Amino acid sequence: MIFTIRLAEMNISINSIYDEVYSLCRDYLTDDTPDFCIATEPSDIEFERQKNIQEALTEGIVPVDYPDSYLETLAVYRKIADKMPEFGTFLMHGAVIAEGEKAFLFTASSGTGKTTHIRLWLDNIAGSYVVNGDKPLIHIGDKVTVYGTPWAGKEGMQKNTGVELCGIVFLERGIDNSIVKIPLPQVLPLFIQQTYRPNDKQKLENILQLIRKLGSRVPLYRLKCNMQPDAAFTAYEALCAGTALKDNII
Repeated sequence: MIFTIRLAEMNISINSIYDEVYSLCRDYLTDDTPDFCIATEPSDIEFERQKNIQEALTEGIVPVDYPDSYLETLAVYRKIADKMPEFGTFLMHGAVIAEGEKAFLFTASSGTGKTTHIRLWLDNIAGSYVVNGDKPLIHIGDKVTVYGTPWAGKEGMQKNTGVELCGIVFLERGIDNSIVKIPLPQVLPLFIQQTYRPNDKQKLENILQLIRKLGSRVPLYRLKCNMQPDAAFTAYEALCAGTALKDNII
């Protein structure tokens, strides 16, 4: 089926095989003229299946036999992520929480606790809301904006909105909570690891340039976190120091 969605201020026509892509994207549908078009084929679905199997074997776990309709949703987002850097936008793996008009992206290796941490914000910071829980898009223009997408992890936490990105936090587990500002070189390998990386050399170079721009315009932090409520307070207070956020601790 053919339909158009709006992601990060771009209108994207999608020609999908299964209806699941349409259902996933229902909050992002638009009637506006597409800026670009993508279409999926059975080979795209098979690529996602083989990639999932290889990743599971690498992690030493049994691969999940996902249905073709779900694998197509992954293939669609891969094609979108391949195209977006042409428009100053890229996909980064992380959970984005916002308060008012300021957003913060928390990123880390899988299983570290990104979702747990942003739930602490929701429980303890009044007015906070999730922009995207897993795979947001970041656009670098006159300002840096992070956007919600339908691809939001198994929890599905997302909102169809764009919010100014005011900080990126590299999350680590720790006994005590602490947060410090860090320069890009200290976390560049992890930054790259957590960013979607296309196979095409030129597209990859475009994304690396966007990462460098982002690192020069948005403050970066390292947060050691014990996943207790005080972790949200520690992060919020430090991030507030560089923004105009008001005190909304519950």
